[in-house]
Amino acid sequence: MLSRSKIAPLVGSSCRSVRSKLSTSNPVSVRNYSDFMSKLPRVGGGISRFAKNPPQAQTSQDHATQNQEANSNAATSATKNNGSKNVKPAGSKQTSTSSSGSKTHRHGNTTGNGAKGAHYGANGSPGLRIAHKTPFGSNGISNRFKAQAQAQAQAQAQAKAQAQSSSRNQSKTSGHQKFTQQRISHHHRKNKKVALEKVKIQLPPFITVSNLATTMNVPLNDVLKRLEVLGYEDMRHNYILDKENATLIADEYNFEVTIAEENKDDLYPAPIKPELLKERPPVVTIMGHVDHGKTTILDYLRKSTIVDQEFGGITQHIGAFTVFTPVSKKKITFLDTPGHAAFLKMRQRGAIITDIVILVVAADDSVMPQTIEAIKHAKNSGVPMIVAINKCDKHGVNIDKVLGDLAAQDIDIEDYGGETQTVRVSGKTGLNMDKLEEAVITLSEMSEFQSEYSNIPAEGWVIESQIVKGMGNIATVLVRRGTVKVGDILVAGTTYCKVRGMKDEHGKALKSAGPSTPVQIWGWKELPDSGDQILQAKSESIAKKVTEIRETRAKEEQMTRDIETINKKRQEELEQSKKNDLIIEMKKAGLSAPVSDEPTVISCKYIIKSDVFGSAEAIKESIDGLGNDEVKSVVISHEAGPPTESDLDIAKTLGAKILCFNIKVPKSIVNKADQEGVSIKEHNIIYRLIEDVTDELQSHLKPRIEIKTSGDIEIKDIFTVTVKKSKVKIAGCKVLNGSISRGSKVKVFRGEDVVYEGTLSSLKRGKDDIQEARKGNECGLAFERWDKFEAGDVIQVYEEVEHPRFL
Repeated sequence: MLSRSKIAPLVGSSCRSVRSKLSTSNPVSVRNYSDFMSKLPRVGGGISRFAKNPPQAQTSQDHATQNQEANSNAATSATKNNGSKNVKPAGSKQTSTSSSGSKTHRHGNTTGNGAKGAHYGANGSPGLRIAHKTPFGSNGISNRFKAQAQAQAQAQAQAKAQAQSSSRNQSKTSGHQKFTQQRISHHHRKNKKVALEKVKIQLPPFITVSNLATTMNVPLNDVLKRLEVLGYEDMRHNYILDKENATLIADEYNFEVTIAEENKDDLYPAPIKPELLKERPPVVTIMGHVDHGKTTILDYLRKSTIVDQEFGGITQHIGAFTVFTPVSKKKITFLDTPGHAAFLKMRQRGAIITDIVILVVAADDSVMPQTIEAIKHAKNSGVPMIVAINKCDKHGVNIDKVLGDLAAQDIDIEDYGGETQTVRVSGKTGLNMDKLEEAVITLSEMSEFQSEYSNIPAEGWVIESQIVKGMGNIATVLVRRGTVKVGDILVAGTTYCKVRGMKDEHGKALKSAGPSTPVQIWGWKELPDSGDQILQAKSESIAKKVTEIRETRAKEEQMTRDIETINKKRQEELEQSKKNDLIIEMKKAGLSAPVSDEPTVISCKYIIKSDVFGSAEAIKESIDGLGNDEVKSVVISHEAGPPTESDLDIAKTLGAKILCFNIKVPKSIVNKADQEGVSIKEHNIIYRLIEDVTDELQSHLKPRIEIKTSGDIEIKDIFTVTVKKSKVKIAGCKVLNGSISRGSKVKVFRGEDVVYEGTLSSLKRGKDDIQEARKGNECGLAFERWDKFEAGDVIQVYEEVEHPRFL
């Protein structure tokens, strides 16, 4: 902005120059100052020929644009004017000489050709800068120019300050963002360095501590210290870890453990196909207490005498057969389960694979322990029940008591308004047997038992398995779904077979067997276990692969059960080793070794051989672990079939006995057993076998000793006699109570202390030896290897009575 001192002379000179020219060019037309001022362009809010309204305040950016345009216009004007010299931008000081003799102006740019100087304002438009009052005394206009100039300057300053502040903020924001991004990237780089990628290792389901350390390439001592920090106590290199603990330890060393996944190439039952379902015969299981007449009822149904073939008159197998009812002529499959307490597994298995349970209760015996157990199995399996009250032909039976006992076991019988049918029958006379059959048919029709007959892999259950001479391994199978044919590949547990042949319970050969049909199948590679599920495979290679997978899984499960026992045994071995080292050190130091008071457990080992696997399983469940802390029975193995030479070798090595149940032992095996000193015992009734094992266990128990006092003797005086040139002290005594004999055991009391305990060496009366001295008699006594007795000592005579102990 120009100062007042510079603007005033310029304005005055310009006005005089204009007036002189006007007066000379046109003397008639005289113009006033007001006319001149109305035509002059105004700057800083005044009126101009380009804009009648005052300009708004400009921003710093607009101002910069206008300056650029002004410079561009000035440069263009200077180029067009050929006579001009030293052209400078607007607002700069310049002295120019016009060729036509025009005067010099210091307040703006001038152009030649004798023209008046063109003045450029701040917006790049030509105009005159006036910022001070004129010499003509126009103070209002001058003040207005001043105010407008100040307002414009103020607006420009504010715009510049805002622009600078905005620029600083932008620079600060961009700098902060850049710094933040740098910190984030640095943090990510730091995290990447800290979070190292875990090394993947594969471990077996069980591994020792030393093998784990080797796998991780970590020193064993370091692993043992880390185990101690994690809370494991008394760890050794041979301690076996399961996969959970091994994974936990490996994670401490930044290892990621991948456990080998179980192979899923196993056989599973096919999904149910509703469009193929058809009605099938019901499977009925006869259950109840021993000797309540279950088999007698079945005898009447099938018109045979099974009881005569059972040793002891009790069922010891699961019998499966099919009958046709005499009234409705419909087919029913019956399973007869043993009622003896030893056959718990058989009854439980029968309840699982059945559709209907017939609970047989004797009218003269009512509800018994195995009856309650059968009720529990039936409820757990969720199958419907029919109660057959047997032996109703007997006189004096109380049926109401039986019904009350059944209701007490939460059986909702029809007699009390429930849904469970009760039928009063007699297996001996056939009383109401037709009603029992029709009750089964009615219940089966209400339950709608259905299954697929074709276009689906066969499925069933192994009821029993045995080894038959000339035929090999045979399994009694109950088919549940599909149809089994000769030549099919079946898998059961860890064995399989290609069906070589089938026959029914009557020995008739069959080519196929549909649902609810019990058949005997032979051709098994190994003898299957009772209760195994049977599934049909597409080929023999698939069946072989499935059995291998199951064998591996079974071994791992067995290892899981044995792992704690193994670790405990190794810990005991370590403790025993420490004790042995301590005993050796004490002996070297001349000290006596401590005597261990820990009782030793006597193990009676057995190998069980039976006609069918189910019976062997029942015997094993009955006697395995039988005993107490002093003696226990251990079953080494239980199998179906006669004993073999391999069994004899195992029995000889382990000191075991062979128990044969319901099976004939070959003469060659009997002769070799006599030579090897192996005991083989044969049994036909299971409870007698259990009694035999119990008696043997009890024979190893130490008897209970009872001490009975038989006499009291007081020493009155001491005598010395010469016997074979040696002096012997004799106690002169008197019998106070009871009697004393020559071989009696005695205790010598001096006051309340026992000073001697042993036997007598001689008993005399005078010089004669006597066998016994009774109450009131006097005698002389000598003790075995002891003569420190004194007068006044009391001798107590006692005897030890042994009493046998029982389990």
